[in-house]
Amino acid sequence: MKAMRPQQIGVLVSTSPLRKTSMFGGHSEQRFNMEAVLQLAARFDLVLVGSLTADEVFQYIEEHLPPRIKPKFKLYPRSFFHQFKTDEIMRTTDDPRNPAWERILTENGIHFEVLRSIIGEDNRHHQQKFAWDNMTQFILDDRVTLVAGSEGNLQFEKPRVLSRR
Repeated sequence: MKAMRPQQIGVLVSTSPLRKTSMFGGHSEQRFNMEAVLQLAARFDLVLVGSLTADEVFQYIEEHLPPRIKPKFKLYPRSFFHQFKTDEIMRTTDDPRNPAWERILTENGIHFEVLRSIIGEDNRHHQQKFAWDNMTQFILDDRVTLVAGSEGNLQFEKPRVLSRR
């Protein structure tokens, strides 16, 4: 019996890797980058894309995904993230993207730390709360690859926390 390969998951915290800029009549225009989408679909079994990009952009992406790869993509637009707004007046400490990404990771069975202990410059232990813009330090799941880049130049990064083990 052949051993099954674990599901590979790509995580994008921006739609930038899915866009490219084209010049038309002397002005630039953002376009959907199908080559990047096909590359992600070939590399991953599941691709999670979430950002504060307008819902209309996500709707366009969903409508233009080829039917054979559409099931691989889960899209989380601005309206999803707005469910997590904080009631703080200044909103300086709690970014709604943090709890939203915690929910996305949990719903998709990705193992991560909500709070991690690190040794600071003072050689004492300090607690760090989950941060969506530093997920590489919190994801404990070796199936996950963080994807960044733009203009079709995809950059892949495995979570750094895995190297601490």
